[in-house]
Amino acid sequence: MAKSASETAANRTVWTDFLGAAREHLQGVEWTMNGTLSMLRRRWPVLATCMGLCLGLAILILLVVPSTYTATALLQINTRQEQVTKIDDVVSGLAATDPAIRTEVDVLTSRRLAERVVKKLQLINNPDFLQNTSVLGELKHAVVYFLFPFSNSEERAEAEAAERDLATRKAVNILLDNLNVQVKPRSFTIVVTFNAHSPELASKVANAIAAEYLTSQLEDKFDATKRANDWMNDRLKQMQRDVQTAQLAVERFREQHGLTEAKGVLLSDQQISDLNSQLILSRTQLAEAQAKFDRTKQLQSSGRGIDTATEVLNSPLIMNLRQQEAEIRRNMSDLASRYGERHPRMLNVRNELRDLQRKIYEEITKIQGSLENEVAVAEARVKTLAEQLEALQAKTSLSTDANVQLSELERQLQAEKTLYENFLGRSKEIAQMDMTQTDARVISQAEVPMQASSPKKGMTLLLALLAGGALGIALMLLLEMLDGSYRTAQQLEMASGVPVLGMLGELPHDMDVAHYVVDKPTGAFTEGVRAARTALNFANPDKKPQVLLITSTVPQEGKSLFSISIAQLAAAGGAKVLLVDADLRRPSVSKQLGLTPKAGLAEVLADTAKLKSVILTLPKSGLEVMPALPNTQFAQELLSSKKMKDLMAAWRKDYDLIVIDSPPVMAVADTITLSTMADALLFMVRWGTTPRQLVLNAVKQLKNCNTPLAGCMLTRVDLEKQQAYGYGDYGYYYGKYKEYYND
Repeated sequence: MAKSASETAANRTVWTDFLGAAREHLQGVEWTMNGTLSMLRRRWPVLATCMGLCLGLAILILLVVPSTYTATALLQINTRQEQVTKIDDVVSGLAATDPAIRTEVDVLTSRRLAERVVKKLQLINNPDFLQNTSVLGELKHAVVYFLFPFSNSEERAEAEAAERDLATRKAVNILLDNLNVQVKPRSFTIVVTFNAHSPELASKVANAIAAEYLTSQLEDKFDATKRANDWMNDRLKQMQRDVQTAQLAVERFREQHGLTEAKGVLLSDQQISDLNSQLILSRTQLAEAQAKFDRTKQLQSSGRGIDTATEVLNSPLIMNLRQQEAEIRRNMSDLASRYGERHPRMLNVRNELRDLQRKIYEEITKIQGSLENEVAVAEARVKTLAEQLEALQAKTSLSTDANVQLSELERQLQAEKTLYENFLGRSKEIAQMDMTQTDARVISQAEVPMQASSPKKGMTLLLALLAGGALGIALMLLLEMLDGSYRTAQQLEMASGVPVLGMLGELPHDMDVAHYVVDKPTGAFTEGVRAARTALNFANPDKKPQVLLITSTVPQEGKSLFSISIAQLAAAGGAKVLLVDADLRRPSVSKQLGLTPKAGLAEVLADTAKLKSVILTLPKSGLEVMPALPNTQFAQELLSSKKMKDLMAAWRKDYDLIVIDSPPVMAVADTITLSTMADALLFMVRWGTTPRQLVLNAVKQLKNCNTPLAGCMLTRVDLEKQQAYGYGDYGYYYGKYKEYYND
């Protein structure tokens, strides 16, 4: 845990340092319009490369990725159900609520419905649909069949069935992955979309999903109604048996107790006086019943039929059955015109008509039997009344318990009949129920899409250009932040606080650079050196610097070349100039001038050589040079010795200008020692190479030691590239207006 914390702290420190350096760098950049344009001019290849790469990658993706087409079908949930009859459905309609509609969305995206669509459209054999089926997979199956042959046809059939099942499940997964079902906000519309690489296939699958969804609704309703009808028929049979049992119990009880009326006739002492009148009334009823029965026989014998009898016409049950017969006949006529004579529903209606006619006939037969029974009952009643009149004179009452039991049996019989009639009516309603109405309908078929939905080529290319531009700008800014060197005089001046006196371009290596200012007095490099010397002279016109110390931060920054150039330029102008190579450890003046000295400054300071024998004169410019030999020991002690100070005092008397090429500041402390003897110090900074922080540390060190720091010079500048860094620098004009120089 402690190790992790330390690593985190170290990472945080690294990021802090990086962000701090970036912040300092950005503070040194002038983010103006000109600065931004100049950054674009010098970094435009980065931007163009990033945009080109992103655009090329987008084009490659568009060429590789297959086009996807999207087909859309619209379904509407029916909020208003058509109620042709007053018959209640076994399965109620879909409730128009948000949870119910979302449940239908789940049904549309269920594996059961997807599997039905896969089987209906044979999608497991459609190559446009099964994009993931590879040749390697087919080869694997072939190898398995070859290496592990099945012993019999049953095993092979089982393997093939398992493989078909696996292919079906795979096709279902592909279908569900490319299916999208959503509900439009604030509506009862369901949007079914399907994506495929073929426009025809996308349209076909979307329409098949909608059709199978409606078909499944009808099948679910049919199954539920069939189950209800089967249960209802079984229940009706049981109820019919219960009614018959109850009716038989009532009849048996009546026979056992001699009851002839539904409520039972109880003879008592109070009824004896009424029996005579009842006997007369019974005989009248017998005559009426006999007349009715005779009338039915007469109608039957005449061939007119018993249907026209008053008892039959006034029968409520037959009237009800006649009404049902008329209703069935109308329904049969309607179905015959709509579906034809052989339609299953037409056959069902005919069966219902035959059953109803049979019931009417049975009821008429019952009425006829009832009339005959009424005659017999009336005759028996007359006889019974006569017998009872005689018997009641000896009897006083009828058993009360028998009357109570008979009433209870009759109530049970009536309850069984009522329940049976209700179930019978509901059974007929279910038989007549219409199963063709669904809870939804298709309001828009999925058409074949004309254009691909993805990838969007125009948008992809535009996004690629934008992404490439953003990446290019980010890389440009990153390169600007990672550029830790100085590119313009303004950057160096703002960061160091030291004026920049000029810029010196990079000279070709195939020419005599040491004598360039003599050979090319009007060249751009010579003008840069001349501008630096002029700036030094006019910085303090009353006291021009006589001893000029030249230094830099690190080696290879062009300080020795500048020392040689400014010294030769002054000597060529007629001044008596001495160039002193004070870099006793790694001198380079003699090498650049092509001199081979046998002694140098160190030997003069150590009194091992005479001053006049060491100083060399250049024939072209008349410049006198005090060379130095490399790897001098005790360089610091020699430069800070009294002998060096005496030499400097003598040189001030003999020469107009003394140019000292000193070692780099960050390498040794010799420059600090020599600065005490100089009038002005020029600090060389290599363009685009020397790290900024290193330059600032060197400048800080020079300022802390109170050196006569007069200014800085940007050296070894690539003038062509420098033009892109600003309009105000010297290098811009040196590179832009070459006709002013003779190089």
